[in-house]
Order: sequence, then structure tokens, then C-alpha cells
Amino acid sequence: MNKKLRTLTVLLAIAILGSYNCQTMAQSNSNVRQEGKIAIKLDYFGELVLHPGLSLGIDYTLSAKKWVTIHWDTELGGYWHRWNHTALFTKTSIGARFPIWSFFVDLNLGVGYMHSFPAGEIYQRTTDGGLEKAPNWGHPHFMPTCSVLLGWDGIRKKQLPWRVYIGAEIYCQSGFNHIFLPHAAAKVGVNYQLKR
Repeated sequence: MNKKLRTLTVLLAIAILGSYNCQTMAQSNSNVRQEGKIAIKLDYFGELVLHPGLSLGIDYTLSAKKWVTIHWDTELGGYWHRWNHTALFTKTSIGARFPIWSFFVDLNLGVGYMHSFPAGEIYQRTTDGGLEKAPNWGHPHFMPTCSVLLGWDGIRKKQLPWRVYIGAEIYCQSGFNHIFLPHAAAKVGVNYQLKR
């Protein structure tokens, strides 16, 4: 296993264990109300209409105050870049949601793992100098993220179990020609709160 893949594996393990640890600590606190802390989220995730994708995830509320809500999100998703590649990812982020009446601004920072599969056939050189078809195992990438979302919160004033939001996410694809390749993705989604 090369050094880069080992580093990505360690970072992903830290993110998953950190997410599990935060959720376990929050659940073990008997003074914290558990009802309504978990929400299912579904996002359109893509670089506008050119690279469409979807993500499905869980939003877990760590702390809710009158002026800010701290939440931990975990998502699985993917997108399709026609004639270039298809990518699958898993990511986790921590965010702060600031309410403004029934609306909110949500700021998030996170890390993830992305695996991209080149579109089309892949070939490799044979020992005699010819070409042969190679297996397409894809490429691993470390995926740091940050996002800014604006939305309407039905939970806050209307006692509805959902939120809608729109915003932008910046993420970097590591190991792309030995550097980070920055991407900007549009996010449009809905968040449905469980156990109201």
C-alpha cells in the first residue's frame, strides 16, 4: 500500500470514528433531549447541470441554542462528468446553522473520500511494447470540503419536520496530477427531521 493511500485511509478512519464518538457522547448525555436530533437529507450535488449528482445523508444535531445549531453530517453520493469520469464519495462535516426568523445560513467544514472512475477504455503498455486493455479500478482522492447554504427552516417556526436549502460547496480532489484540483458544486436539498 503506497503512502498516499495509507494517509487517505487513516484520515477516513479518523473522520468516521470522530463522527461515531460525537454521536455517542451526545446520546450518553442524559440532560440532552434526544427527540428530533436526527434528520435524513437528500441533495442535488453537481457542478451545475453539466456534472449532475446526488447525495444522501444524515444530519445529527449536537447542540441547539436560540442563535446557533451545531450539527454533524455524514453523506454518501456521487456525480457523473460526461466523457471524463464518474465519482463516488463519502464525506463528513461539522456545521453551524444560524437562524434568521424562519430562514438560516449554514456554514460547514468537512473531509471525505472520493473514488473516481475514468470514462472510456483504459490501456496499458505490454512488455513487448504493444497495448492491452487495463482494468478500470479508479483512483482514490482525499476530499476536503467547505460549504455555505441558505435555506428555509420549517422546523423552527411552523413546526414542520423539514428544511429546504440551496448553496455552494467547494471541494478539492487530491492527487490530481500531483496537486489538489478545486471544484465548485451546487447543492439543493431537503432535510427531513425524524421523531418530531
